[in-house]
Amino acid sequence: MISRWTGATPANDPGNVRTPSRLSRRARPRQDRPNRLTGSEHTRGVGRRDDMRRRPSGEPAPLPRKPLAGSGKVWLILALVIVAIIALLISPTSFPLGQGAFWDGLDRNVVTWLAAVRSDAVTSASRSLSSLTDAQFLRVLRWGTVLGLLFFKRWRHLFAFAALILLSQPLFFALSNRLARPRPDGIEILAEWSDFAGPSLPVAALAITLAGMSYALAVSGRTRQIALVTSGLVVGLVGFARVYLAVDQTTDAVAGAVLAATATLLVFRLWVPDAMFPVSYSRGKTAHLELTELRAAAILTAVRDKLGLRAIDVKSFGLESSGGSSPLLITLEGDDPGYVFAKLYAQNHLRSDRWYKLGRSLLYGALEDERPFRTVRAMAQHEDYIMRLMESAGVPGPASHGMVEVTQGREYLLVTEFIDGTEISTAAVDDSVVDSGLAAVRSMWDAGLAHRDIKPGNVLVRDSDIFLIDVAFGETRPSRWREAVDLANMMLTLSLGTAPPRVYDAALKYFSQADIGEAFAATRGVTIPSELKRAIRNDPRDLMGEFRLLAPQRAPIRIQRWTRRRVALLTTTLLLAALTVWLAVVNAALVGNLL
Repeated sequence: MISRWTGATPANDPGNVRTPSRLSRRARPRQDRPNRLTGSEHTRGVGRRDDMRRRPSGEPAPLPRKPLAGSGKVWLILALVIVAIIALLISPTSFPLGQGAFWDGLDRNVVTWLAAVRSDAVTSASRSLSSLTDAQFLRVLRWGTVLGLLFFKRWRHLFAFAALILLSQPLFFALSNRLARPRPDGIEILAEWSDFAGPSLPVAALAITLAGMSYALAVSGRTRQIALVTSGLVVGLVGFARVYLAVDQTTDAVAGAVLAATATLLVFRLWVPDAMFPVSYSRGKTAHLELTELRAAAILTAVRDKLGLRAIDVKSFGLESSGGSSPLLITLEGDDPGYVFAKLYAQNHLRSDRWYKLGRSLLYGALEDERPFRTVRAMAQHEDYIMRLMESAGVPGPASHGMVEVTQGREYLLVTEFIDGTEISTAAVDDSVVDSGLAAVRSMWDAGLAHRDIKPGNVLVRDSDIFLIDVAFGETRPSRWREAVDLANMMLTLSLGTAPPRVYDAALKYFSQADIGEAFAATRGVTIPSELKRAIRNDPRDLMGEFRLLAPQRAPIRIQRWTRRRVALLTTTLLLAALTVWLAVVNAALVGNLL
């Protein structure tokens, strides 16, 4: 049990003896920290409330979501027209466009004219183009795309591509059987064919494959535009070739191509938007959103209007130490420009949080309050709230300027003071730095707060003072076990730059021997952040072993938590995994044929 220090000294614990001079070493609130309106030497360009602008009701957010911008609306309109015509053909109606004879006559005129001008050279070229719809060729393209997406770990693109292929072909096949469109009579068909004529299944299969490859593999922008235009030209030439060979009719080829292209566009733009899941071949964490010109302009507008900060530039910053958000550095207007730090939260960060916490619940049980957030707004609000509590408790760290909405319901920006410090892993760790770090943990204990992610990347040093950043995992009223883990992680982080006995002796100014013994009894494996774990592993010293020798011996504290929720999650996960494997085995032949 962790004993809180209240100033009293138990007679039976000599390690708890503290002199009055040591009582004054607790962390105090920094008097020079700027608030969100006044500014300081580290935050210039902070405006007044007069500089803020309230967004009127009904006005969209600075970066409104437009998944069908550009050509998307055109393709959707074309697809809706074709669907309407198909609906008329299926239903009994006297409307001319709903009569099969009208379209049969139109198609027959085109096919008859092409048959009259056939030549050996054009026929040979058309047969070569038509071979691009061969099932074996499409299978090579599809499996190549699947393997490429697996290699680059683009899971959402992979699921979208596979679902599109597996679901679209049965739907097109059912639609073709329902329409039962015949091929033209009296005209020689110069290629092999099967099933009904429309919508053209081979043309649709080729269009879905090429369009899906363009969205899943090509980088957004000019590269993807070239890929899509090239795919469109190929599909158009193949469709013309099949009409020339009389194996398809004009309306059937057009319907197959348009419906397939529109389905691909809708799936990728709505379920895998570039704003959230950009295609990139540069190394980096997938959690970081691409800072496009449009997004950067929206961020600057939101910061100026909502917070009154005279922001003039924004750029990515500190990407190597962040995985749960997109960190940004915003430049403020002025002769001597100031800066503020910002973290952009989006839908992909929310999904990552859910999967991360589900995995921890399955492996270890619920470690404290690790329920996933329901919305992106809730993630940003939580960190803003914890940051303000830390500031009021005197825990050294950045001050919050507030949260702004970038895209309604999908992207939110948390703006904070910029701490121009050095990560502790590259800073000189002297006695003042050690005392500052331990005093910060003591302040959190006294205020009933926990950081939960103390590691070298989240501990900055400036002028021998410690600053704790990134409190996204922070918690209020934590258990004593969680407080103990924070203490151990801080002592391990400090010991990376100095000797463990030095850190241990300093810790006795703020914590009892029992506190420290319990901290290292509670710390192992999952309780140590990955970055800190790697640093400990690369250090030639046995840091954990040295601390455990210095601290009072205590049996390890059990981490595994078996609850009804964990048992239910494990059972459900195992059943779903077994069902997935069974379906994959049973439908292996079908999947192989479709892909």
